[in-house]
Amino acid sequence: MNLEVLEFLLDNENYIEEMANEAGVDSSASVGIVKLLQANAGDLSILKGKQTYHYEKVIKPLLESVQCAGPIGMIEDDDGNWDTSCINGGIVDDESLYQSYLEEDFKCQICRYDSENMR
Repeated sequence: MNLEVLEFLLDNENYIEEMANEAGVDSSASVGIVKLLQANAGDLSILKGKQTYHYEKVIKPLLESVQCAGPIGMIEDDDGNWDTSCINGGIVDDESLYQSYLEEDFKCQICRYDSENMR
């Protein structure tokens, strides 16, 4: 678990609140679980019952499988659907996740490199 991102999320609770609202759960409980995880170095074994549900529905999507926008951002297909322009699987890697949150520019390492070299 990326503890640096966990700390960032606590400092910027709006990410947790938005995800909790989308999941239809109490955002204050989700924030409390993030605090609990941070205090226990990300040890998931301490979670019980509804805490695990909050983790799976709210916290985990903010830490894992975060969508990469790609080197040119999201693109619209012929059917009007928006999709990533990422050529590396579409997921922000753990090493790039903290920087992505800081910059509010969600790109994996490859797409970040490509977008910087396209300028």
